[in-house]
Amino acid sequence: MARPLTFASLGVLAWVSACSRGEPAPPAPKESSSATTLSGAVAPPTGEAAPSPGEVASQDAAAPASPAGPRSLAGKKVLHVGDSMVGGAFGLTRALEAKLSAEGATLVRHTKVSESLVSFDKTPTLKDLLRTHDPDIVVITLGANDANVPYPEAYARNVDNIVRRVGARECWWIGPPSIKNVPGPGPSGADMGLVAVLRDHAGGCRFFDSSKLDLERTSDGIHPNDRAAAKWADAFWQEFHAPAPP
Repeated sequence: MARPLTFASLGVLAWVSACSRGEPAPPAPKESSSATTLSGAVAPPTGEAAPSPGEVASQDAAAPASPAGPRSLAGKKVLHVGDSMVGGAFGLTRALEAKLSAEGATLVRHTKVSESLVSFDKTPTLKDLLRTHDPDIVVITLGANDANVPYPEAYARNVDNIVRRVGARECWWIGPPSIKNVPGPGPSGADMGLVAVLRDHAGGCRFFDSSKLDLERTSDGIHPNDRAAAKWADAFWQEFHAPAPP
């Protein structure tokens, strides 16, 4: 005996009948054109192929990097040591002190007239100054009193010893400006031989070559005057105050 059809059975038969007649299924909702992928990238518009990983990397590399500004010297203590070229309360050290003070740094200077590489190496001066002041940065200006020698390579060991005492601190060695018309048997001029020795043995100190600078001199023909000292400080500052290397 056949069972009577229930309302549920009638609904199923109606759905089967509709499918058999080929009626379309309800349309699926369209995706937004700004939908993001799992990687966070915006999906390309319809009809456009997604960039390959290599193309993405190339685009990233082509993007210009933000220029780095000058490094901060705020709170730094700078020890400047050397011969009379340092200048005491005048000349190079005064010009540098004005720049450092404007950046919030402190300068400690130590000058000795006629200081040579040998005398500075043989005395405990640098060791005592480092212990007393504990500077963040050390600037050395030595070599002018040793420029007029026939065999500057003899000072290589003294330079090595001085640099070694500075240790891991940031260090700069400012080479001497050209010494012109100096009496004696040794060479003189823009490159007096000692410049190469200082540069090659500066070790952990960055070497600044002053020998090519055209500097006015005082009446002795050796020491730069105040205008020249300011020019000298400006040239050094361009490298000293540049952004720190990555």
